[in-house]
Amino acid sequence: MTKHKTASIAFLIGAILGAIVFIEIFGLNIIDPTNTDWIFDNMGDVTQHHLGWTFYRNTPWTFPIGLTEGISSDGMVSCMYTDSLPLFAVFFKLLSPLLPSTFQYFGIWGVICFALNGGFGALLVRRIKPDLLFTSAGSLFYSAFFPSIQRVTQHNTLAAIWLIIAAAILALDHKRTYKHRLTPVVLWTVTCVIAVLVHIYFLPMIYIIMLGYMILLVFRDKKKLLAVCTFASSTVFTLLTMWIIGAFYGSGSYYDGGFGIYSANLNTFFNSMGLSKYVRGLNAAAEQGEGFGYLGLGMLVCCFLGIIIAVSSLERKEGRAAKNIADYLRKHRPEIIAFAAVFLLSFMWAVSTRVTFNTKVLIDIPLPRLIRGGLSIFRASGRFIWLPCIMIMTTALWLVAKLDRYSASIAAIICAWLTCMDLRSLRVDMQRKYADPPAYVSSIDEEQWEKASDGISEIVYLPLPVDYRAHMQLYFETAQLASEKNIKLSSFYLARSDYSTLASYAQEQYDLLLSGNGRTDALYVFFTEDDIPENTKEMTLYKLGEYTAARVKK
Repeated sequence: MTKHKTASIAFLIGAILGAIVFIEIFGLNIIDPTNTDWIFDNMGDVTQHHLGWTFYRNTPWTFPIGLTEGISSDGMVSCMYTDSLPLFAVFFKLLSPLLPSTFQYFGIWGVICFALNGGFGALLVRRIKPDLLFTSAGSLFYSAFFPSIQRVTQHNTLAAIWLIIAAAILALDHKRTYKHRLTPVVLWTVTCVIAVLVHIYFLPMIYIIMLGYMILLVFRDKKKLLAVCTFASSTVFTLLTMWIIGAFYGSGSYYDGGFGIYSANLNTFFNSMGLSKYVRGLNAAAEQGEGFGYLGLGMLVCCFLGIIIAVSSLERKEGRAAKNIADYLRKHRPEIIAFAAVFLLSFMWAVSTRVTFNTKVLIDIPLPRLIRGGLSIFRASGRFIWLPCIMIMTTALWLVAKLDRYSASIAAIICAWLTCMDLRSLRVDMQRKYADPPAYVSSIDEEQWEKASDGISEIVYLPLPVDYRAHMQLYFETAQLASEKNIKLSSFYLARSDYSTLASYAQEQYDLLLSGNGRTDALYVFFTEDDIPENTKEMTLYKLGEYTAARVKK
């Protein structure tokens, strides 16, 4: 068979295995586009993403095309900042007239994601050893990647490690001769554009890999013009895509605090955080779940085996090992520099300037406010550990591939089987939550809601505390009901918002209410009982679950 056909078969097998991994862990119900019970039963980030899509779906088409109205008092917001997966949000909005009133695409995204993780994983492993059995077994490490499994039911867009893998493949193919010279430029550009339409955090990861690619182009292949064109095209079309979906629209802040807190621990590669069947979780600093990078028991064994193979491959005669290493370093200097640059940059960004091992802080470098603010655009720096994870996994498989064909395949199969066994506890937990979730029942009484919401145009949350986003259940339950009646919200749980603007609007509305000039078309929802005005004779009070709401009498 031709190389193209064998590559297609490898991708297809890897994709099928990836889809099987997803279904085996999460079941089939989660894929049902009319099933939103699992989204609301386990309220969290995915609930925000789905509600963002619901409001976006109900928003008339405008330009930029990604704008959502009625979800924030400071104006329209891009669906990018509700993490509603713009790639799917725009597509399914086009199909909205044909879709049922209750529709979710995050389960579909999950199975597609895992299939692509496995498919692209197989293509990456194929660059190491073009053996179908080896690539099929190797693909399982990417589709059964612990951080992706942990993410797909909450921060579901972040399960798309296939974007990192695709960029790694493009970097490894730097010597490849294409039919058209600009093909690699187009491929890199498309990868960056898709990253923006999936989740913005993948974009800097891809650019870090692109840095390694450009090092190879300039110092190994002597193709400086191609390096410049790749960077320029990717950047221009990335910014254009962000503009089209509304990333630069509005007055919200592009950064928030938290850099150095949501980081990766130095124990991340072997810290299962309690999700492993066999490997005990280790301690970590608070909020370091963002830096979860556990490799899995099978990959840890694979890494150990790879080290043994590397050491044994060196000749044991005195002086020869050092000479061989020196010769190898000299011969492959550009590749080693590129690999080291990508690994160290992503690893250092992941651990941040506050370096921790277990619960002990080893280094804490204070940064000027301006620099810290800039780095806080990607404040959850721990996520960048996924790139070193992929590099370690691929390097381990590359070392194992140095065995003969039969031994390498058997070793890969055994290690992949160990990883699948290591997933058993996590699988049981996910099956219990998502395979057959109970029917969602809101804590808000339906009769109370119908009375409270009759004829209103906006829900105003009063007054707005600094930690307003901690009241997730209030926002999610009221937003879910409000979306069915096209009722606007004064504030919502968003990735990017201007707190001062939202708080100012809430205070203005609160002052009007206290002065007896409240609106009859608004439903006022109070965060605490102490916030309820003392004079309630002119208002009708309602109980919305644990919270109290009020309407001004006409």
